[in-house]
Amino acid sequence: MIGIAFIWLGLFAAAFFAWYFFIQARNKERLALIEKGADAANFFAKKESKKRFSFPWMKFGLLLCGLGFGLGIGLFVISLPGLERSMEDVGPGIVFATTFIFGGIGMMLSHYVDKPKSTEV
Repeated sequence: MIGIAFIWLGLFAAAFFAWYFFIQARNKERLALIEKGADAANFFAKKESKKRFSFPWMKFGLLLCGLGFGLGIGLFVISLPGLERSMEDVGPGIVFATTFIFGGIGMMLSHYVDKPKSTEV
């Protein structure tokens, strides 16, 4: 049990030190550029990017909502009164099928929600 604690501690320590040394190296690089006469405003200037940023958490959230909705519908279908006997063999298949169908619908919905709006007339 204590071995697992050391593993987690090691993972968090590695992540922290990676972040710390990244910030330290960035600061040293900036100081070196400033000493050579570079303008410090360039570090904080917004860069123009042609690629639009896609927010992955919204896509992931819609996928999980679709999976949860499909799981709920599948469990509702197999628990309908009068269908218990006929659902003994196909019940798990219905749950998985509705889960994947609604998960796919969630992925398609996230594609259309995240799709950039056309500005051309």
